Amino acid sequence: MVMNAKVKAYLYLLFTLIAFSSIEVSSKPLMGTVDPFFMTAFRFLVGGLVLMFFVDKQIETKDLLPLTLIGALNGILSMTSLQLSVAHSNASTAATLVASNPIFVSLFALLILKEKHTIRRYIGIALGFVGLIVFSLGMISGDSWLGIFYGVVAAVTFGLYTVLMGKYMKKYTPVSVTAYSTLISSLIYIAILALSGHFYVPSIGISEWGILIYLGVVVTGLAYLTYFKAIELIGTAQSSRVFFLKPIVATLFAVILLGESLSVAKIVGMLIVLFSLFL
Repeated sequence: MVMNAKVKAYLYLLFTLIAFSSIEVSSKPLMGTVDPFFMTAFRFLVGGLVLMFFVDKQIETKDLLPLTLIGALNGILSMTSLQLSVAHSNASTAATLVASNPIFVSLFALLILKEKHTIRRYIGIALGFVGLIVFSLGMISGDSWLGIFYGVVAAVTFGLYTVLMGKYMKKYTPVSVTAYSTLISSLIYIAILALSGHFYVPSIGISEWGILIYLGVVVTGLAYLTYFKAIELIGTAQSSRVFFLKPIVATLFAVILLGESLSVAKIVGMLIVLFSLFL
């Protein structure tokens, strides 16, 4: 019975890993034809609607506003920055940078929650920053400092989102808080874009719309769901390791599907970041 639960959890995580690692590669071909702001708003609107079908605990009215504001860190700031990183750099670069978010989770947990870390974790945080610097210096054709900047912003804001959302995930359930925060923040995002005159519905073909729907339904909806299901079966510590593998899988996807190349510095920097995440 225990083995069956573990196998089920790892299958959930395999699906999550593949879906999360495909974000940058799937969206890269749309850059230049689909506005990154529209893409993010649409993705989280669709994903939020999918997750609402699986809500297992209602949110109290008084918690909706803080959940929406915290959700905006992810659905508006972090993921828009990720798409802008994809637009201004290689997909593998954006994927590796955003996957470094556990470094910032540890940092914000220390600064905001006053959590105590072991010496090993402090070394991991410092080493993670060294890895990011080495990785950034290994720019190749297709990369830019602007793209790297957006990638780091995506990691920082996602790290802050993770820390601030923690207490609400304990009070309710991960699926419930993610569903509400994702859907409501996406509606606010769409309203902001529309009122500012920057809501551009793209004129694209069926295949491009298929990619957008995939990013919403599979990546932002089902992949989050399977991740939370895995947490229920084997816990957060083991499940969160899926993020450590994202840079490797996403880079493989980028090399195979987009023909991207890697520099020695990028490989070394990626390995340093990966090592730091395990500390």
